Amino acid sequence: MPTERRGHASSVPAPVVRLDPSAIRENATAVRDRFDGRVVGVTKAVCGDPVVARAMLAGGLDGLADSRVRNLERLRDAVGPHVERTLLVSPTVGDVGRVLRAADRSLVTERAVVEALSAAARRRGLTHDVVVMVDTGDRREGVLPADAPALVAAAADLDGVRVAGVGTNVGCLSGVLPTAESMASFVETVEACEAAVGRRLDVVSGGSSVTLPLAEAGDLPARVNELRVGEAILLGTDAARDRHLPSLRRDAFTLHAEVVECKRKPATPAGPQGQPVDGTRPDPESRAEGPRRRAVLTLGRQDTVPEQLDPVRDGVRVVGASSDHTVCDVTDAGDVAVGDRLAFRLGYRALLQASTSAYVTRVVGETE
Repeated sequence: MPTERRGHASSVPAPVVRLDPSAIRENATAVRDRFDGRVVGVTKAVCGDPVVARAMLAGGLDGLADSRVRNLERLRDAVGPHVERTLLVSPTVGDVGRVLRAADRSLVTERAVVEALSAAARRRGLTHDVVVMVDTGDRREGVLPADAPALVAAAADLDGVRVAGVGTNVGCLSGVLPTAESMASFVETVEACEAAVGRRLDVVSGGSSVTLPLAEAGDLPARVNELRVGEAILLGTDAARDRHLPSLRRDAFTLHAEVVECKRKPATPAGPQGQPVDGTRPDPESRAEGPRRRAVLTLGRQDTVPEQLDPVRDGVRVVGASSDHTVCDVTDAGDVAVGDRLAFRLGYRALLQASTSAYVTRVVGETE
């Protein structure tokens, strides 16, 4: 139901994100079926939400991953120590002891970090898995391919850590897309690392949701045996290609905000204009002449990314937002009034911000 009517709205204060675990479970199963290898569910966009994690595991995923140690601690307590947990960012040297308690694996790029993990693990009588990350073009984390064998060999010589494999990531910083050629080159780097240590590595982690199209097309090298997937499972989308992934559900999360003002106003501002507080200007409503009906919502940039809100109700259009208000044109949306809640599907950054905001409540269940 796209609008919760006044008088029947939930008692949960707005704004609220509604989560449907069945959609997460179905998407997890669909992604697992598209890839002949291990799929690790990434929960960083929802701050390690246990409900999301359990739905991912129910869908058949092989482990969980997050970029915050706090979230991994939350997952450890929620799903138990038997579920493999991976830290997606390099540990800080000062935090390695906490990392060892929260995670089974860490992605690493620096010898000093691996040495710190090794020393802390030896003191505790543990062995911690590491995956050496290789930069294959996106220029975020990772050693250059030529330097990977030396780091893998150095890590293999240390007690307390085990080199589980080699991984890569693209698409997140520079928007670089993986290709059959770039992944084949990545596998050559993996093989060079294996030659440096004299054994076959267990894990060849080939990226995230952005790598799924290669797997679907049969263009992913057979040696790639793991993907780390968040966005596709959470939202059914591929942000790097700006598309909805076929057969995946987009309704796992909907953001609901209450209308606190609804009036007809001129479509354009009046008076001299300076720079808006957030540096952006509202979308000029030049497509229609005359006054427009505007709904003001209890939602702002402190809570989400308004540009990534996709209204569920036909005729609603996001005009602009400030830190604590979002304005929608509802002229063509039928009867919208104060007290109603408008619903939105979210893009990845919008979900991340909404999950991080202390002012957005998350509830489990379908839209009322």
